[in-house]
Amino acid sequence: MTEQERIQALLQAGKITQQEADLLLSALDEGEAAVEEAQKTMGEQYAAPAAADGPPEGLRWVRVRLMAGQLEARLDPDLEQPVIEGPAEVRPLGDDLEVVTNWFAGGFLHGLLGQTGSVELRLPPGWGLEVDGKAGQIEAEGIAFLRGRVAVGNVELRAVEGIDLEVTAGNIEGSLLLRDGAHRLRVSMGNAELDLLPGSSVRLNLSVSTGSQEIQGFDYGSSGVRQLGDGRASLEVALRMGNLEVRALDRARF
Repeated sequence: MTEQERIQALLQAGKITQQEADLLLSALDEGEAAVEEAQKTMGEQYAAPAAADGPPEGLRWVRVRLMAGQLEARLDPDLEQPVIEGPAEVRPLGDDLEVVTNWFAGGFLHGLLGQTGSVELRLPPGWGLEVDGKAGQIEAEGIAFLRGRVAVGNVELRAVEGIDLEVTAGNIEGSLLLRDGAHRLRVSMGNAELDLLPGSSVRLNLSVSTGSQEIQGFDYGSSGVRQLGDGRASLEVALRMGNLEVRALDRARF
């Protein structure tokens, strides 16, 4: 069932009014138009991340379908199982969990009507977050790995230990702590500002098609690639249109 069909089903069931249905359909059209415009500008299709070897083996996942609104995820070392708070439906998916935000009953629709729609995740060690987002604001703090895609929206990172993310239109900022494995970030239109925290050990592979690039605090390894520490992890950042800043932070700044 498509999102448009879900809206019509809600309307027929009397769960939303005609005005609310029209508002939802209009917002869907605007979001899809923004993605199509980004694809047209970049001249390439919106593809899913392919760096499958990035996440550590043995991670379990909370897989979130985010229509719109705000998603906050943070590490909670005292937990043994994830805790999900907010308007969302949680389903087991093998060893993982699937979370579908109830955007018509407290997330997306409420956000459109001027109310706050947000889902908060608290993840124990050994769990990663996978996002399939149409639009919205994503914040992640301290988690083991963030992967997936965001069509339109902004992503804020704080001490995230792994990433494989694709954003069609939006901004990415915050800090990473990368010590091993393969990591990737691709942005079609937007800006990326990333800080590599002390303790990171990473090689950089960066590209900007249209825009500026500023790199601070990295040495050149024996192969001529910028790196931090002994370069056990790899980070690929590809930005098609926008500005890229990547900084290696030393302990003096904390």
